[in-house]
Amino acid sequence: MRKSFSFLALFLAILVQAEAQTTTGRITGTIQDGGSKSLPSATITLLKAKDSSSVKFSVANKSGDYEFVDIREGKYLVSVTSVGYDRIFSASFEISAAQPEVNLGVLKMTESAKGLGGVTVTAKRPFIETKIDKTIVNVEASPTSAGATALEVLEKSPGISVDNDGNISLRGKAGVIVMMDGKPTYLSAGDLANLLKNTPASALDQIEIMTNPSARYDASGNSGVINIKTKKGRAGGFNGSIMVGLTTSFFETPEGTFYVIPKSQNSFTFNYRKNKINLFGNYNPNAFRGRNRLEIFRNVLDQNKNIVGVNEVETRFKFGNNNHTVKLGMDYFANKKSTFGVVVSGFTFSGHPTPQTETNRYDANGNLFSTMISATDNRIKFRNLTTNLNFRHVFDTTGRELGVDFDYIAYDNVSNMLLETSFFNGSGQPNGSQLQLRGHLPSKINIYSFKSDYTHPLKNGRIEAGVKSSFVKNDNVVEYVRWDGAKWVGDSRSNHFIYDENINAAYLNGNTQVKKWSFQAGLRLENTIAKGYQVTNDSTFKRNFTNLFPSAFVSYALNKTNQLTVSYSRRITRPNYQDLNPFIYFLDSLSYRKGNPFLLPQFTHNIELSHSFKSKLITTLNYNTTKAVISQILKPDGDLVFLTADNVSKFRNIGIAITAPLPLTKWWNLNLFTNIYNNKYDFFYNGQQMYVSFTSFMVNMTQMFTFKKGLTAEISGFYRAKGVEQLSINEPMYVVSFGGQKQVMKGKGTVRLNLRDPFWIQRYRGSTKYDIVDTRVQNRWDNRQVTATFTYRFGKSTQQNQPPRRRNSASQDEQNRVGSGGQ
Repeated sequence: MRKSFSFLALFLAILVQAEAQTTTGRITGTIQDGGSKSLPSATITLLKAKDSSSVKFSVANKSGDYEFVDIREGKYLVSVTSVGYDRIFSASFEISAAQPEVNLGVLKMTESAKGLGGVTVTAKRPFIETKIDKTIVNVEASPTSAGATALEVLEKSPGISVDNDGNISLRGKAGVIVMMDGKPTYLSAGDLANLLKNTPASALDQIEIMTNPSARYDASGNSGVINIKTKKGRAGGFNGSIMVGLTTSFFETPEGTFYVIPKSQNSFTFNYRKNKINLFGNYNPNAFRGRNRLEIFRNVLDQNKNIVGVNEVETRFKFGNNNHTVKLGMDYFANKKSTFGVVVSGFTFSGHPTPQTETNRYDANGNLFSTMISATDNRIKFRNLTTNLNFRHVFDTTGRELGVDFDYIAYDNVSNMLLETSFFNGSGQPNGSQLQLRGHLPSKINIYSFKSDYTHPLKNGRIEAGVKSSFVKNDNVVEYVRWDGAKWVGDSRSNHFIYDENINAAYLNGNTQVKKWSFQAGLRLENTIAKGYQVTNDSTFKRNFTNLFPSAFVSYALNKTNQLTVSYSRRITRPNYQDLNPFIYFLDSLSYRKGNPFLLPQFTHNIELSHSFKSKLITTLNYNTTKAVISQILKPDGDLVFLTADNVSKFRNIGIAITAPLPLTKWWNLNLFTNIYNNKYDFFYNGQQMYVSFTSFMVNMTQMFTFKKGLTAEISGFYRAKGVEQLSINEPMYVVSFGGQKQVMKGKGTVRLNLRDPFWIQRYRGSTKYDIVDTRVQNRWDNRQVTATFTYRFGKSTQQNQPPRRRNSASQDEQNRVGSGGQ
């Protein structure tokens, strides 16, 4: 800890010393139209003369005047943009010790040849943008996003993979933190997957992928952070869009039964911005139906690892749900320096999954001796409310600002299930009475969080500091009753678990630039206080620990087109709330899931070396190690098997990733991502040390074709080779999709058509083998889909003085860890 503080203090001393030795200057000017009238609200961008990279932005005042202050020595030029006018550039000029102030005089703008009346202007963004510190996926730029879900868009994003249980990995590493609009979802892997499956891609704006975040972000997530940004209006005036869509999916059983399954995705987005008020919101009503087929083959082994039996389990899922998501918000620009905001969002989910399971049990000679047929009727209601209050104050034009956020988040999840199992002998004759188990599983989570961030610019860098505190209360109840032939009686597996957690954090981060070198260093302190109380047996556990999380980045510009960056960070992954919950959740009559209240957090060291060519072609070497890895493991329980989490292993990941946007022609662009990596697990199971290691690779590819008259097309897909993840070996998985879109109604409308996995080649296959666990899994679902959507954009927009706001709320970690216990 002392070394980390010393390192940060030394870095900040160097930063301040470097700042003191740098001469800075001031740039002023005026913007007018062709008639010598001032142009307020024009946007002025200060650019470096050598490569036209952006340095600072300014907005002209009512008199058309603007200024840039604290500008370091160098050669510059400015560009000016305004709605209805052509972009203009100034001549090149220089800031030096001899000439610290430059007045560019009057720059006059010319009206565009074609007015904007009745014309909708849409800026084209590439599907994938690569930056040195993150990758950005612009969702709406992809035609194959039409009718897709948020999870499907994630799955085709560079470096992201999703396994059979909904666990999301980044570049072959599990433990990624997923945020929505800067707020963690607080959900377990399964519940997060359900949320993303029921969130339409039409509600998304961008996906940010960060493998090595700075100290400003929560230290959670050993493989990085994925931030999903939903849509929010930016332009002035009243404007918005309406999208209606219909998806038809197809599913075929081994017997040849063919199902045609309709689904519906719709959205409404609006924004009203005038003077000091900005109102925005969106509403997404959706109806989903689906089927899938899961097969599990388990070799039953004795303590000498001899096969004494085989269990074959087939589950056929049929599910349907209706969900609604809504977001409403307001920004109030009190003056040029202070902005207040409020955002209220939430969702309701009503589902009715009805899985049917057939389990056949064979002896060592392959003779069938038992069959169990189970039917589960599960009715789920899942509700969420999120409220964010925020304040932002800009002290001056140099970028010195203070931000404050307060969040309240509530989850309410209720699952009512009935499990009925009938037993038969090897000849198919009934054997014993039917088992009936009924469960009522309510879960409530309340989260309060507060954070404040302060940014103080220096002459060629800045210092950031902030604090955060969060309080979580998780109350879970499981009430099981079973039918004894005459009445319902209580079951011993009923339970009541309460978990409270308080996390307090503070950070300091600084960066500076010295000629071709860029430096950044940060240190984050986090204290965790937790208490778990199992009401049923009156048992309690407590946790209280404090950790430091340093981070550092060093970048060197070799020349105008090549840049090297090395980075390091220490990160933590805390157990999600569901994994801590000791409840038993039945999956079928022979398997269940059980939490582990004694789980400890895992810690990771991440090191990356990146090379950037023209800020587009990026090659990254990464190495990271994790101790006390939280792994999902299978354990036998007599004739049963259960899934639980435990700190069982050490983990090491090493790999190389290449991100390459390739403009092949003017009308054909290719985005290619490939990652080659080796995962190694070193773990103990039943007192025995074991190793699992595998070298694998994955490829994501998106081809975009731009034709005349507003017509674009896309071919996208991914291939994930055989590899190891969470102690399981995953077989290769791959998919290809086709999409197209056409601008209609003079640019106000867009028609999209998407064919997802038309050849029905995507499936999951995997195996888990260690000690006396020997299991194979195969899963197929209705991912072969045809989607048609129509989007209509309405309203006019006017430019406003205040730039659009995007916030990272106070809750940066907790939402990823909620476990609702639902299907």
